[in-house]
Amino acid sequence: MNLSDIRFPRKLESNNIAETIRQALMARTVKLWPGGSLDVSIITMSDPLKKVLQKARLKGQIRFGFEAIVDKLESERKGIANVRNRHATPYGDRVSRLLLFSNNGAERLYRHLEQLLLANAPRLLGCLLDIDGIALGNMITGKDRQIKVVMAEHKEAVADILRAIIAGQA
Repeated sequence: MNLSDIRFPRKLESNNIAETIRQALMARTVKLWPGGSLDVSIITMSDPLKKVLQKARLKGQIRFGFEAIVDKLESERKGIANVRNRHATPYGDRVSRLLLFSNNGAERLYRHLEQLLLANAPRLLGCLLDIDGIALGNMITGKDRQIKVVMAEHKEAVADILRAIIAGQA
């Protein structure tokens, strides 16, 4: 996925901050794993981002755990295919899900994440957080729990997280 071509939720596009977000995402990128083909943005864990993730967790707008995320995306993909078969309207051409992952995963996890991101593009955008899984789990749940992958599955949460990314750079 080319970051310069990303179409964000309409809420962000209409507020004219989409280009600022796009530039922030393109500022620091890395290959997801050494043999991979996908570049992902590296995101600094800031106070605004922490607050937005905690708020999204309380509102039930994020899901964590690789298997749970895969199941949810597969279910949604089937639903989108059904809609496309019944209607000739474009669907799913914007980022509507955001996949955030810790910086201490094994190469195998990152290979699987790359496959997931490619299979669900362009509606799923992935970003590498500069935080390890234990700190991410503690920050989101308030408990000593390791979480390596989080998906924002509501467009409001996606928009809030993307706004928090640029707020954390100021």
